[in-house]
Amino acid sequence: MAEQPGGEKTLPASPQKRTRAREEGNIARSQDLSAAIALLAAVAALRFLGAPMFDRLVVATRYYFDNAASLDTGIESMQSLALQGTWWIAPIVLPFMLVMLVAGVSASVLQVGFLFTTKPMTPKLSKLNPLKGLSNYFSLRSFAELVKSLLKVGLALYITWITVQGHLDDYVNLMGLTPLALLPVVGGMIATLWWRIALALLVLGMLDYGFQYWQRERNLMMTTQEAREELKEYEGDPRIKQRIRQIQRRIAMQRMMAEVPKADVIVTNPTRFAVALRYDAAEMAAPIVVAKGARILAERIRDIAMANDVPIVQKPELARTIYRTVEVGHPVPENLFRAVAEVLAYVYRIDRRVEKAKERIRQWSAAV
Repeated sequence: MAEQPGGEKTLPASPQKRTRAREEGNIARSQDLSAAIALLAAVAALRFLGAPMFDRLVVATRYYFDNAASLDTGIESMQSLALQGTWWIAPIVLPFMLVMLVAGVSASVLQVGFLFTTKPMTPKLSKLNPLKGLSNYFSLRSFAELVKSLLKVGLALYITWITVQGHLDDYVNLMGLTPLALLPVVGGMIATLWWRIALALLVLGMLDYGFQYWQRERNLMMTTQEAREELKEYEGDPRIKQRIRQIQRRIAMQRMMAEVPKADVIVTNPTRFAVALRYDAAEMAAPIVVAKGARILAERIRDIAMANDVPIVQKPELARTIYRTVEVGHPVPENLFRAVAEVLAYVYRIDRRVEKAKERIRQWSAAV
């Protein structure tokens, strides 16, 4: 099927694109979910820490009101008073602040994981484009944010109404209570309302996070052309890789051909295959294939061998077997020792250039 000119995004995002998006701050994160977790943490903290905090606040307030007439308004006295007030207030505020800090960090980690990046703070001139800014007001995201805001307001009003309506009979009795007796009753009503709104926002935040995740996945999808370009960038241009492989093959070929003049014998098919063997009893446990080739390459090996007076022996079956089973730089297998020994023995008998060849072949033949 032909590709559409518009480049429709039909492929899922690659791991590389996901990593880049995450580094740039493009993540799925719901502010409503974070706010809901913070509200739940706050009401839970007040539930367990509210009474000690209130008692300490009452003690501090009574102390200052009881001693208001005797307070010295001098600079040193006021500094001492401020420091003392800090020591009174710190145990009241710090536990609550610590709970809220843990809740905020936990809400972020649950959604995003551990992420530290400064790229979102980098100035971008594209953000100053008025046309792009205007288009954001009419995007799917803006419409979703509008619907979400209206839903939150309506949900909060509805929860407030049913909570207040459920305590209408209690409001008449509140007028006869003292301030201290009034606080627990009003506090209980507020806590009930707070719990309900926080739980409703939690559900709404989870739905919002699901939408944010879906929208991010949709925006990160790739066209076929984008996938090709990224693959080329990640793995390299295929043409460059092919050129590198050609150069590597040429270098390997040159090295192999440089070993042909050092060979003891060239075993041929006689025209289709050529294998160059070298053996040194002092350094090698078995003869080693220093070069091999088929057709044109075999012809080049034979030409180099003839130019350097390297003996050429026609052994079709042996040449075929070594070519197909032994790689360049590897020794011949044990099952070919006797056949290769016969070839080397023949070569050393007729080759008068190597005076010590007979001794070497006798040593190796005896070992076989």
